[in-house]
Amino acid sequence: MQKDSLLILCTLLALSAVCLCDSGVVRISQVDGPWRITVFSEPTPFRAGAVDISVLVQEESDDSPVLDATVSLMLEHAEGLADSMLVEATREAATNQLLYSGKFDLPASGMWNIEAAALRGDQLSRVRFEAEAAEALPPFLELWFWFLLPGIAIILIVMNQWLQRRDKRSPATEST
Repeated sequence: MQKDSLLILCTLLALSAVCLCDSGVVRISQVDGPWRITVFSEPTPFRAGAVDISVLVQEESDDSPVLDATVSLMLEHAEGLADSMLVEATREAATNQLLYSGKFDLPASGMWNIEAAALRGDQLSRVRFEAEAAEALPPFLELWFWFLLPGIAIILIVMNQWLQRRDKRSPATEST
């Protein structure tokens, strides 16, 4: 039974690297003006193609979330290989309702200058950072995990059956 537990643990650890998590990688967390702005990006690694940039806006004094701001993202390619982009980040687009999310297609790889700005009334906070975007994945590779999932399930079922049959064949040692 201990080998079964070890096998399950190893399988889960191997699969954990491909699990999709909420919000992505923290790119910057900085106080500017009245708020702390934290920016997350997904996918990891950051790459051209479908991108989700999420922003958490918090009161600097007590870290409570600011849920009624207008949040925008300005993206400029450092080498000018793509047009600048202005994206509105909304809470409706976010899976976590404490975040503002902007989902869009990043048109080119390379270094991007990104500014996240939050505005409420006359209060404004901004943060700037750079992110290097890798080349876009070919379309068939973007869905590879979903095609592998049934195969992984079949392998786990076969391993379970094999372990159960092996345990039934081994002689039971009982003390009398």
